[in-house]
Amino acid sequence: MSNGQDFEQIARERKIRRTIFYLTFAALTLLVAGFLIWKLSSLILPIIVGALLAFVFRPVKERFNIRWLPHEVQVLCSFAAIGLVLFFAFNTLRKHIPDEEQKLEFKVRLNYKLNEKYRQLVAKPAAEKSNAIAPLIEKELGPLMDKFNKAIELNPEERDLFLKYAAGYNGKPAVDPKFVDYFRSNQRTEKYVIPEKAPDSASPPVAPAPTPAPAAAEGTSLENKLSAWMLAPLIFIFLGFDNGQIRRFFIGLVPNRYFELSLTVVDRLDEAIGKYLRGTLTECFLVGLTLTLGLILLGIPPGIAVAIGVVAGLLNAIPFVGTALALVVGVGYALIAENVRPLIPGLNPNDLALYVVILVVVTHVLDDLVFQPFVLGSAVNVHPLVVVIAIIGGSLLMGLWGMLFAIPAVVVVKTAVATFFKELKAYRII
Repeated sequence: MSNGQDFEQIARERKIRRTIFYLTFAALTLLVAGFLIWKLSSLILPIIVGALLAFVFRPVKERFNIRWLPHEVQVLCSFAAIGLVLFFAFNTLRKHIPDEEQKLEFKVRLNYKLNEKYRQLVAKPAAEKSNAIAPLIEKELGPLMDKFNKAIELNPEERDLFLKYAAGYNGKPAVDPKFVDYFRSNQRTEKYVIPEKAPDSASPPVAPAPTPAPAAAEGTSLENKLSAWMLAPLIFIFLGFDNGQIRRFFIGLVPNRYFELSLTVVDRLDEAIGKYLRGTLTECFLVGLTLTLGLILLGIPPGIAVAIGVVAGLLNAIPFVGTALALVVGVGYALIAENVRPLIPGLNPNDLALYVVILVVVTHVLDDLVFQPFVLGSAVNVHPLVVVIAIIGGSLLMGLWGMLFAIPAVVVVKTAVATFFKELKAYRII
């Protein structure tokens, strides 16, 4: 009897020691992990980006799943396929990237066209019977136009370079004389709002000029960021060659009692993240395709329409950024476009900017009501209010990257918590 009591006493003491050991080990692990995350915070985003790219890449790798080929050869074949696709895609887009002359010409045309539209807008109400609207327009839009003209005007070096291109420079033909007239007109543009001069006695004291930051510190910071982001392709490559070893290692650390629970949670997370990433790519493709076809129908050249659609579609993974970019770039091009012939009968080429705004709004509505519910509905299934709060919170915490990873983080937390509690109840652990 005493032997049985001694055995129970030893078992209780061992259980207490085990509990203390696990709690101490968990506390130390959390402290070390928190310290490392604080010190190595610049490495977190590259690691996450590399891991997400590996998730997106996995279906391509599975396409090359040939039994008689070694796993490393299959991965190399999939890398080669992705490399060829990216090479042809970037080579196609590179043709539509404006060179130095085209950038100068774009700024000149945009500056001239916006000032022309503004003067027409102010002159139209003034020519009508009731001219009470004109002062209001000038009061509200005049300062904005002055700021825009100051921001986009050519500096002295750019003016000299534009005049060289106007006469034929660097083996290129001379610039269209019409654009040279635009340039001359921009030089004669005066301020729409004349600032009031303060009395001499009330002149404010001159504030001391801010001390510029040392250039060496900025260079070191940039070098550190670039070296940190070199982790992203390395993580992508190593996870691409991984054949389940990492997953088996971490699952092997789980006690046998929680093995099936952990395996179920990992499988559900893997499924949810994969669906979300592939669904996001499909959604971005649909948004880019809609914008591209719409811009072509409005008469914008196919090359420029494809470039706007591809960039806006890719950035659509960040909520509101893709449509905002399409709106700014599309309207900017519509304002400077000339000799545009819409493919849809009855459209007035002079109202091209308005049609671009309508197209972007319609695309955004289609994305919210059709693309997201049908493409991402099964993977995300999160209330829209939670999505909005997550995006705003992510932007406050981590800026643009926080907006990008807000919804994936919500999907991971939601899936993990729901699966964890469901399986705990199913296995009668709680």
